[in-house]
Amino acid sequence: MQKKDLLREMDIAYTYIGKVMNDENKGGLKELVADLDRLKLKVIDNALVINPLRGFPRKYAEMYKDYLHPITDILSSIEKSVDIYLESN
Repeated sequence: MQKKDLLREMDIAYTYIGKVMNDENKGGLKELVADLDRLKLKVIDNALVINPLRGFPRKYAEMYKDYLHPITDILSSIEKSVDIYLESN
């Protein structure tokens, strides 16, 4: 996976998390947004060596006791994309 592809997927996840945060009044998601912001900086600086999003979907599920929300699929997808990026670089 190339850097631009990962950054694009991160932007999609960021937008989706923001929508859920606003539409469902889930302010705790700011923590996940901050994780994505830190990740984005590491990717841009070519400083990413480990996947900081490990357990990303579980973090949401534990925060809101909501294991079936569609956001968990988005979070799982971005976590896997980071793994693929790390393996290919």
